[in-house]
Amino acid sequence: EIISTTALESADYITMTICAMEKAGVRVERNADRCSYFIIPGKYHCFTENVEADWSQAGFWYAAIALGSALELEGMNACSAQGDMVIVPHFLKLTQAGDVTIDVSDCPDLVPPLAVMAAVRRGTTRLVNAARLRIKESDRLASVTATLNALGAEVEEHPDSLTIRGKDRLAGGVEVDCCNDHRIAMMAAVAATRCERPIKLLGADCVKKSYPNFWEHYQMLGGELDVIVSG
Repeated sequence: EIISTTALESADYITMTICAMEKAGVRVERNADRCSYFIIPGKYHCFTENVEADWSQAGFWYAAIALGSALELEGMNACSAQGDMVIVPHFLKLTQAGDVTIDVSDCPDLVPPLAVMAAVRRGTTRLVNAARLRIKESDRLASVTATLNALGAEVEEHPDSLTIRGKDRLAGGVEVDCCNDHRIAMMAAVAATRCERPIKLLGADCVKKSYPNFWEHYQMLGGELDVIVSG
């Protein structure tokens, strides 16, 4: 038995794991409050499965669409157990004017693309219940705030949330540090599509952690990119 002794966050990642275990022949039961899990003894067996497209990474292309790029995403599983498929209803909210509050406790990896969408919309956006972001590859509440504000956005950091007041465009024309965080690099790349001047990213190759061909796709879709090799 596995018992969560604190409030469970990113619960959909547990659901994804359970689904994979069950396909391999190992059953998991959970109680009604989803804080206790029972692993039923069993033997794993081989199975064949197509690996789904990644909803977390798709979030950045939804952000690009929200910022004005004419893209169409294909091959996404609308019945996925991936929690980050909530990018779709969040995207729809952020493409409308007005004030919006989004609880990101179960989709913390979506905060960078959600934040860049919020930076260039009409209205104020609050991304709440986000304290978990402080223990990612970077302190993402701090790094999202620093990066977007450097580009000309208006982001206010709080202990467990962000408040973002939208603008029509971002100034750009600056150098920003990706903080060795793949999602910060991809967020900045998408933000550049609404910047008045080019930006320079330090450590942009950190995208290889989760999306090694991101820059190839970025250029293929029309993004302009000059690679500068230091040293």
